[in-house]
Amino acid sequence: MSRSRAFNRTNRFNAKRKRKSLRSEVPCLQEGSNKDKKNIDNSKELLKQASNREILMDLIEPDAFN
Repeated sequence: MSRSRAFNRTNRFNAKRKRKSLRSEVPCLQEGSNKDKKNIDNSKELLKQASNREILMDLIEPDAFN
């Protein structure tokens, strides 16, 4: 095996090992974690949207549509 090929293989091996160790440290990147599961509480966003709609409806005069 030539020196440059061995060097590239070593670099790839070290990069893979480093990625694996980083993934083990970050909980959302761990193997077997469910990426589709979302623990986001979007109730505040829904309340904000409802409030904005209500404000817009109050600003729009009913006579504008007649």
